[in-house]
Amino acid sequence: MKKLITIVILTAYTCLPAFSQNTEYSRSGSVWFEVRSDTSNPCRYTEDNKIYQAGREFTFEFHYFDPQGKERYMRYERIPKQGYELTETGDTATYTYYMADFSFSDVFDAKDSCINRYEVEVLCTAKPFSKDYNQTVEAFYFLFDGWRSNRPSSWSGIVENERNLWMHPNRDCLFQILELNPFPYIQYPIKKGNTWKWKLTIGSQWGDERWKTWTGGIVNKYKYKITDTDCEVVTPMGTLSCVKVEAVAKSRIGKTYLTAYYNDTYGFVKMDNTNIDGSRLLVDLVGTNF
Repeated sequence: MKKLITIVILTAYTCLPAFSQNTEYSRSGSVWFEVRSDTSNPCRYTEDNKIYQAGREFTFEFHYFDPQGKERYMRYERIPKQGYELTETGDTATYTYYMADFSFSDVFDAKDSCINRYEVEVLCTAKPFSKDYNQTVEAFYFLFDGWRSNRPSSWSGIVENERNLWMHPNRDCLFQILELNPFPYIQYPIKKGNTWKWKLTIGSQWGDERWKTWTGGIVNKYKYKITDTDCEVVTPMGTLSCVKVEAVAKSRIGKTYLTAYYNDTYGFVKMDNTNIDGSRLLVDLVGTNF
């Protein structure tokens, strides 16, 4: 049974965001979620966010390296599928819909359908991403040669409060592989040497023959550690002072790794993922609208 706990912050920390001093929380593993009762406020899940505020957009660039260390591009594909529905007369009619998929392309053979950027938009919504936990809703858009897709490719959640910042990475196409990796996650107050853990059950639908498949659910157990609090990371927004977080995930099918760099203005600005098959997926923040 989850307990509701009132947290009162009595000491001011340099690296601790200035959130409300009296907040109720629920907890899932080591992740703390705010308990919000002001149901009339449509932006109640984002209004006290310091980084991931409603309306903000974050543009990321990514580079994928296969298990042999060769850089490959992600080629976006729309796969036609046949669906079936009942008509008003009771007959069965077929229709075509499209599923997003991808393939790999060599760098020298890149086509217009190859993508190396996506955008995250933080939404103001009356409902959280998850019915069980209060999560800010984030929408993902792939960027095609500079223009954004008309509708999000998917939605997911962010948890930002005075106890922690946790966010689900993109999970579309190639990014489905990151479901097995440690998610970007940092706990406050920030101090070099701090460690924390959590775990997540992952279903077999996240498997793919291009990296790993399995039967039944697996339990990923994560360990995080702050290894540096003053890293300089060069970005299009300038050279940023960042906190370095190193994490490992272990399950019965293997290990994955994440080295993430967190900045208190822009959030996670660099994420270096070592995947279940030994490939790497590097994700860098390259632009914002603020």
